[in-house]
Amino acid sequence: MIPPLPPLAALRAFAAVARAGSFARAATQLHVSTSAVSHQIRGLEAQLGTPLLTRARNGAGHSQTAPTAAGQTLLEAVEAALTMLAESCAGIRAEAGRPRARLVVCANGSVASLWLAPRLAAFAGLHPSVDWHMRAVEAGSPDLAAEGIDLAILRARTGQIPPGDSLLFEERMFPVASPAVAAEVARLGRSTALARLSLLEEEHSADSPDKDWRHWLAHLGEAVPAPRLIRFSGFNQAIGAALAGAGIALGRSPLLDAELAAGRLVRLFAPEALAGTWVFTLRLGPAAARDPHVRQLSDFLRTPSSG
Repeated sequence: MIPPLPPLAALRAFAAVARAGSFARAATQLHVSTSAVSHQIRGLEAQLGTPLLTRARNGAGHSQTAPTAAGQTLLEAVEAALTMLAESCAGIRAEAGRPRARLVVCANGSVASLWLAPRLAAFAGLHPSVDWHMRAVEAGSPDLAAEGIDLAILRARTGQIPPGDSLLFEERMFPVASPAVAAEVARLGRSTALARLSLLEEEHSADSPDKDWRHWLAHLGEAVPAPRLIRFSGFNQAIGAALAGAGIALGRSPLLDAELAAGRLVRLFAPEALAGTWVFTLRLGPAAARDPHVRQLSDFLRTPSSG
C-alpha cells in the first residue's frame, strides 16, 4: 500500500520557493498570496517532521531562502516526479490530438545562434513532448510575461545581476582568426601581422573596451598608427568575416568554444585575454511555476557538458 503523500499543491509550492529563493517570488510565480505559500510549506514540514527550507533573514544569517539537506533531497524527487507527470500528460494529450505544450526561449542574436541553439536542440531531443521555440531578442530587459517568453538569457554588468536572475556565464575576449590567417600571422610575426591584416570589430559603446581593437593594441603593446579596421554591426558578422579568412576578430568564450574546438577558428596570442564587460544571466518566466521543463532546461544550460 502506498503511504499517504503530501498534497501536490504543497509540493509545487515547496519546489517554487526552493528554486526562487523567496516566498514572495514563488507566490508571484504561482499566482497566489505569500501567506498561502507559507501555510503550505508549514503544513508540508509538519507532515514530514523536519524543516525543509532555511528562512532568509534581513541583515543577518541566510541571504535567501534555501533548501535544507532534507529539502534538497525532496526537491530533486519532486522535480523528477513533476517532469514525469508532465511528460505523461503531454503523451496523453498527443494521443488525444491536443496540441503539445509550447515554450519560448530567447537570447540576443549572437548568444542565440552561437551558444543557445545547439544546446536547445540537444535538450529538445531529450524532451520531445514540448514544442520549443527560440527567439532572438535584443531588448535589454524584455517583459517575459507580456511577450510570452518562458526563459531568457540576458546581459548584465558584472556585479549588477538583477534580483531573481542567476549567473549563466562570464565572457573572456581574445583575438581569433581562420587557420589560414593564423598561419599568415605566424609567418609575419605579431607586430607586422597586426599592421598589415584587417582587424575585424563589432560596433560597441565606449564603455566596452574589450571589444575595441585600439584598446587591444595598447594592451598587446603594439604601436599601429593606422590599423586596418573593418567594423560590423554585430558580433556574428565579424565572426563570419573571420571564418571566411578576412582578418583577425575579437572572439569571445564560451560563444566560440565550438568553433575553436572544431578548428574552424584559431585563438591568437595566447594567453592574452581580457574579461568581458558583460555577464549573461538566466531569467525564468511565469511558466517555470507550472511546467517543470523550464527548470529542467535552466539546469541543463548551466551544465558545462551541455555543449
